[in-house]
Amino acid sequence: MRQPYYIREFCAGIWPSAIAMINSYLKRKQTRHLIFGVCFLLTLTISVGITSPFLVYADTQAADPIKILFVMDNEYGTCYSYIRIVFERFGWDITTTALNQTINECTFGGGTPLDVDIILTEIDDVTEYDILTVMPGSSHDTLRANGTALDVIRDAVSQNLVVTAWCRAVRVLADAGVIDGKNVTGHRDYQTEYEAAGATFFASVPPITDGNIITSVRSSFYREDTCNAIAAAVDYYDPNAPTLMSASLSPSPSAVDIDTTLTVSLDDETLVHMVNCKIFELNETGGRFDLFTYYVGMNGTETVGLFECTIRDLDIGNYTVDLYVWDCFLNYVEFIDAVEFSVLEELPITTTQGQDAMQWMIPGAMIGGVVVVVGVIVVMWKRK
Repeated sequence: MRQPYYIREFCAGIWPSAIAMINSYLKRKQTRHLIFGVCFLLTLTISVGITSPFLVYADTQAADPIKILFVMDNEYGTCYSYIRIVFERFGWDITTTALNQTINECTFGGGTPLDVDIILTEIDDVTEYDILTVMPGSSHDTLRANGTALDVIRDAVSQNLVVTAWCRAVRVLADAGVIDGKNVTGHRDYQTEYEAAGATFFASVPPITDGNIITSVRSSFYREDTCNAIAAAVDYYDPNAPTLMSASLSPSPSAVDIDTTLTVSLDDETLVHMVNCKIFELNETGGRFDLFTYYVGMNGTETVGLFECTIRDLDIGNYTVDLYVWDCFLNYVEFIDAVEFSVLEELPITTTQGQDAMQWMIPGAMIGGVVVVVGVIVVMWKRK
């Protein structure tokens, strides 16, 4: 922001005098005076904004995301993409793996090819991941017949990773021998395989967590439940909806043909996924009309939990804003009458010079105080 003219004139007048004072001290080799002069110039510089103050910024880098390994087989299930969307919503780091570089979707999904991120036999240390999940598919015959694949699953279980399997994929856990004594669910066609591996089987139930083993069935119907169970197993799940910290509009009041920015701050233990707002016009008594006037989704900003949107084309009147918020687990909350505002024919006149004067009043007072102190000290030193 450009400084007011009286600040610029003050700086123009005081700066040469200060430089001359330092030169004089240098010639007379009065070191203490020189040090004081430098401190004075530094204080003056910071106060009037000629250079920026010294600021220390804390390192606010977020913690590393949870890493989940998608173990896949040829003829992978069509639910893969939908399951992936959920974990991406969580903000997790997803790695896909299979015994071949390219695998194909099941025929029901159209046979779409997929190139995995890493070949399963190239994984040296499974503990680089927090979770191993065997994804849905038609049969998992390739995984079940491969000793290396089964060893990776056994290693993950022994290292206390969360190990999960979707629907028919529970067969892979049975062949790996890691469900002995566990309660499991899975596709009912393979009940005898689960029980032969020592598990107790439950048909058509929500996902079952038993220790660090999670099994599920009906991947489309229980998709969100299974993802949430996996999140809970790594202490990531939060059952509470976000909390509204603040809501504001700028400018407020607004005016016809002027864009208004709505800013909302929300707090959540994990992540806020989506924020929408509805704007209702208020009648003369302050009640709202039945139908909303404006509806818009809000965009996230670089600041976590901060969302913004632009409101435009509203008529003259008074309005109220309702907010509709989802976190990454789809916990939902509404904030009714989060903020009210008015739209005028035109914005009221404001005195920006007065605002600038207030902005620089405190630094100006600081400068004046420093100058007085400097003068007193210089006089005292000269008397000595």
